[in-house]
Amino acid sequence: MPVNAGPEYFKAQQKYDEATTLMDKLVALQEMKTAAPKHKGTENLLRELTRKIAQVKAQIEQQKEQAKKTSGKASINVKKEGLAQVCLVGTPNTGKSTLLKNLTKAEVEVAPYPFTTKEPTVGMMPYKGSWVQLVEIPALVEGSAEGKANGIQLLSIVRNADAVIICATVPEEEALVRRELEKAHILLNESKPDVEVKHSQFAGITIAGKQFLKIPFEQVQGFLRSAGYANSEVILNEPLTSLAQLAKAIDDRLMYKKAFVFNTYQDTDYEKLREKVFEAIDMILIYTKKPGAEADLSTPMGMKHGSTVQDVANQLHKELAQNLRFVRVWGSAKFPGMRVANDYELQNGDILEIHA
Repeated sequence: MPVNAGPEYFKAQQKYDEATTLMDKLVALQEMKTAAPKHKGTENLLRELTRKIAQVKAQIEQQKEQAKKTSGKASINVKKEGLAQVCLVGTPNTGKSTLLKNLTKAEVEVAPYPFTTKEPTVGMMPYKGSWVQLVEIPALVEGSAEGKANGIQLLSIVRNADAVIICATVPEEEALVRRELEKAHILLNESKPDVEVKHSQFAGITIAGKQFLKIPFEQVQGFLRSAGYANSEVILNEPLTSLAQLAKAIDDRLMYKKAFVFNTYQDTDYEKLREKVFEAIDMILIYTKKPGAEADLSTPMGMKHGSTVQDVANQLHKELAQNLRFVRVWGSAKFPGMRVANDYELQNGDILEIHA
């Protein structure tokens, strides 16, 4: 036990003991090293922490190399169709097939025994004139992320999807799925930190946006050195409040997915579930009309949330986008048919009348 260690050290030590990923361990070890007292009585402790940091860093690099070797042969490709692809994941007998059948009318086997689904099953969910692809993933188990029950191949589909539905009937089932997804570097309902770390040709570590630095620079410096960024530039576009945040910014293995939980015994309103699926894919539906004509509400355009008038024109036709004069919008505009600028941000259900 370190001499006169403060609460920050023991807090970091607890984080290390509870860490489930190598990157979390690296963050916790660096925080322990920073918080540990620096005097003759703690020399052995500091050497041990330095050794563990080097060991975990080597394991992370080994893990990355292994992932590169297996990425080609260890993936199953499900071609995306429709607005987006949403994966249904869960442990055995948690209602995945029931959900797929009710939302898509796909022909799937529903049975009371486990592992009914042997391979990914695809269905198309209709939504207001558009389609969302749902993919039922065979059941995940403890150890799927390490390859058990064909888990690496199955999780590769989830990594490629646009959103995730966790099918679970009790909290323990949901917790298992979340653990396996996290081990596979899939994070749910989180955003990638708006922090950029780049290798630099100049010695040392520099920070742009220092007003956002909310932790000691020495912590940042120590962590980046241990992570292979001894000479780097850090660009902060949001408050940096923890090393965990920094670790996520530099970890290119992480995939961020919108998700929600489905309980087959409680969630029986499938129309509401369709709305939740559409919200999870972060899309909007846009309609177009010709001048003087009614809008065609049967064939919407699917656009990413935050898309502008110019984005719609670009998707419709390159020449149209180049010759765009103005656009009128019905829906989110202050008044019907309002003329808007090309950078006007559209909302779900807007109708556009494009003049070129």
